[in-house]
Amino acid sequence: MSNESLSPTPTPTSSPLRKRSMSAVLNSAIVMLGYLLSRVIGIVRQTVLSSYFGTNIVSDIYTTAFQIPDLLYLVIIGGALGTAFIPIFIEAYTNQTHERAWQVANLVINAALAVLSVVSLAILLLAAPLLRWLNPTYTPEQLGLAIYLVRLFMLSPLLLGLGGLAMAMLNALDHFTMPALVPVIYNVAIIAGIVLIGPLLVRFGLVQHPISVVEHNGQAVSIEGAAWGVVLGALLYLVCQLPVLYRVGFRYQVLFNWRDAALRRIGLLMGPRVFGQAAMQINTIAIFSFAKLLGDGRATALSNALTLMLLPHGIFALSLATVMFPQLSRLYAAGDEEGFNQTTRSTLGTVLWAIIPAAVGLMLLATPIVQVLFQRGNFDSQSTLWVVQALMMYATALPAFGAAEILIRGFYARQETTIPVVIGIVTVVLNIGLCWILTRYSTSHIVLAGAFSVTNNLELLLLLVMWRRRNGNLDGAGQLQRSLLITLLSSLAMALVLQAPIFSLLIVGLLGLNYTWRRLNAEPLPQWLGFAIAAVAGLSLAWQTNLFDLSAWVQIAPQTQSLASLFGSLLFNGLLAIAIYFACSSALGAPEAAVWQQRILGRLKRR
Repeated sequence: MSNESLSPTPTPTSSPLRKRSMSAVLNSAIVMLGYLLSRVIGIVRQTVLSSYFGTNIVSDIYTTAFQIPDLLYLVIIGGALGTAFIPIFIEAYTNQTHERAWQVANLVINAALAVLSVVSLAILLLAAPLLRWLNPTYTPEQLGLAIYLVRLFMLSPLLLGLGGLAMAMLNALDHFTMPALVPVIYNVAIIAGIVLIGPLLVRFGLVQHPISVVEHNGQAVSIEGAAWGVVLGALLYLVCQLPVLYRVGFRYQVLFNWRDAALRRIGLLMGPRVFGQAAMQINTIAIFSFAKLLGDGRATALSNALTLMLLPHGIFALSLATVMFPQLSRLYAAGDEEGFNQTTRSTLGTVLWAIIPAAVGLMLLATPIVQVLFQRGNFDSQSTLWVVQALMMYATALPAFGAAEILIRGFYARQETTIPVVIGIVTVVLNIGLCWILTRYSTSHIVLAGAFSVTNNLELLLLLVMWRRRNGNLDGAGQLQRSLLITLLSSLAMALVLQAPIFSLLIVGLLGLNYTWRRLNAEPLPQWLGFAIAAVAGLSLAWQTNLFDLSAWVQIAPQTQSLASLFGSLLFNGLLAIAIYFACSSALGAPEAAVWQQRILGRLKRR
């Protein structure tokens, strides 16, 4: 059944949402694929941007200017309103009438437009003093470009805001295909702005600030083209969702009723979330502001590293959280506590099973990843070094960053917004304070990524403590702990093989021993025996291959290979890592690996 097949005029007696036959697995696959495409195209966007503009003051100005409208969108629409709107919309759609749900949607849209318009106008008027305060080292030419870009970017929050609400309504109705694709379209438009609009602005004399023009492969190009690409992408982000939204029954109406009960509840729920989202975005702006104090190009290096870290985060954590959130909202509305806890626990286990090895892979393969993706044009070996250093440190925050996303959605589904927001604000304050202290004693941007990692891991710890106090033990039977132990051991095996391929012989030997034992004794190899053999053999191999010399783990060699050979080596190592990790987690009995194994074998049998 198509993902857009919901009747536009469902009757009151029919199921208000899609039947459960449209399984969460299929929805997760759709959203995961969408996030994968979006993140990949996002990296392509960063690759093109880095190739054209490198890591210098022009790219830093663009990164800084982009943060301000991004803050407005994410605070009011992208995070706060979306998470507050979906539970109330589902409640009205399920327990009342469809007409009432669409009425609530129109009230929210008009209220959001009013607020966004006022705030956007205020930022347009205050752009100059705000940027002068945030960037005291900018010259008048640099400040002029930053002001122009901010004012141009301010066209996008209104369009992205409406698109974000359209996405929230479609997700609430289990329509995930188009919402998963529009971020891809948004990134493609920005790439078109860099490659096509940027040179055309120079050719026809439409560049507003000469400092924005750089030379790329003998061609003059302006970064103002990228800004126009952002505006075009925001327009397409909204327009592409309108036909699907129309088919499911939405009709726009000019409605204002600030005293409406549902609108007031959404306002109360999003109130704490606004402060939380604002704190997180201010945190990002603060990190980049500290980075600019360390030298030109450091903010861009941190931005590129963060983009790479967010690739696995988006594919696994955000995609599963997006599908899980409407499910949890329905389970909570139905009073199904057991189903609520089971869904949260299984989703958290799946995210950790996927994201921990991804973090290990990012750390160990950071150099070839950055060289393959970015090192060309104006992006030189020094730029690669800066991004690799930041990426290795950011990767240590990835598991906590992904797990926190699931727990935060769980709190929001229970309409308990205050707890995660307070925790988020506390950790943001600690992060900014830590950045301030560290930059007084270090001139390296690595300390900023390190502060981000420390505070994100602290945030996860606090979320787990508060979840236990408010909702009981999330892992009463110990299933999550066992899954986490298997994940860590399998990730360690993967890391050892990547650092010293001879360890693959040890892994293959252990898997063969497990298979033989299972055939002879009709049961798996005892875990204690497998761990003992692995420990003795592993320590011996580590000693022989000098793996205890940790400095060798973080050496960054210059690029001496061609791009094709470097890509081939990266692809081989990546596939080897995935194979080793999956084989080890399967042999140790990870339930997540068993699920994927059954699906793969089922597909092969059907063929």
